[in-house]
Amino acid sequence: MTSDGVSAVEVSDYVYGNYRGSFVSPPSADLNPRKAIIVFWKDLPYRFVFSHEASYCPWFELPSGAALSYQFWEGNDGWAELFNQWGRLERNSSVEILEAGPKRVWVRWHYLGVNLRRGEAAYRASENFWAYPNGLILRKQQYQSLMPGQHRGYTREPIEMIGMTPVGKRWFDVLETDGHTGESHALTVLDAFSPNRYDVYWKPIPGTLLDAKPRRSENKWKQLDDAEGVALAVPMRDGAPFCIFGDASGFRHDYTRIKEHTFRDTGGEGLDNSKSEFGWISSMWNHWPIGWVNSQGHPVDEKTLRLYPSHFSPAGMDFFALADAESERGVYFSLIGVGGKNVESIRQTARQWLSLGANAIQQPDSGAHLASPYSR
Repeated sequence: MTSDGVSAVEVSDYVYGNYRGSFVSPPSADLNPRKAIIVFWKDLPYRFVFSHEASYCPWFELPSGAALSYQFWEGNDGWAELFNQWGRLERNSSVEILEAGPKRVWVRWHYLGVNLRRGEAAYRASENFWAYPNGLILRKQQYQSLMPGQHRGYTREPIEMIGMTPVGKRWFDVLETDGHTGESHALTVLDAFSPNRYDVYWKPIPGTLLDAKPRRSENKWKQLDDAEGVALAVPMRDGAPFCIFGDASGFRHDYTRIKEHTFRDTGGEGLDNSKSEFGWISSMWNHWPIGWVNSQGHPVDEKTLRLYPSHFSPAGMDFFALADAESERGVYFSLIGVGGKNVESIRQTARQWLSLGANAIQQPDSGAHLASPYSR
């Protein structure tokens, strides 16, 4: 724990979000559900966690216990994914430390997208993460279908921004909140190459457990969706976890659709098939690391809020404009990290990284020499 730079360590006692209940297998992870690979920095207060009970799907965990997960390759139509009892098995999802630091950490994650009911594998995915002393992490994603020619054997949703809250905490407890207006800042989307910006705010509705009145500001969504490079950030009270991608990193804007889940006209998800202008907004579900069926297995209620961690999702993206076989051939890179109070500094990081060009971005050290937006 006194290592310089950045380091990775395997632990056997990790539990997210102050959960104090038991782990029952199934559906909890086999062998040791408390096993985790933790990436930590000497000079930064957050850490990056691969938890066995969460099928090793990683997240940035902030000092307060709030966190943000980046999801995984989720199968077409939800037929295959990882957040189920099969995905928790070591044989279907495993992580190895290839470099433990201190100059660089390299973690490789292999997993199978498996069916909720039978555990049948639809595709094989491989992800590599290179973490640098500056607090940034390069993520490389690719997959191979195990059901060639069948729609359910492919995946076109590699990233989701999933905010995580400890036991007893709700979205307004972890998001950055304006003390004058009472609004919580749920999402910022920044164009890497122009001043364009899009923000979403949620204001709690008195007398409700989770409901919010939403508001958005700045540019029209299409201006961000058509940008050559973007940064998605969730401004939390003790840091703003973000994700950067664009044309130069394999996420070409002609087939990459970014979507925020508060409003339907942004391509966001909704709770039903109604024609409401709103999507999920501030909906929350009990978090998967304590054994729910999947990432939306149980909506938060008064009782489960006091017992389990929870999560919400302000934004995501997909490749639905790509044919299945085309998405399988791609190799996709994104840069993830945690920003400080000034989220505009994340835009500078995005511009610098994406301006390197495709060849340079694909190198394992492409984000190593950038300044950390957390300290700006």
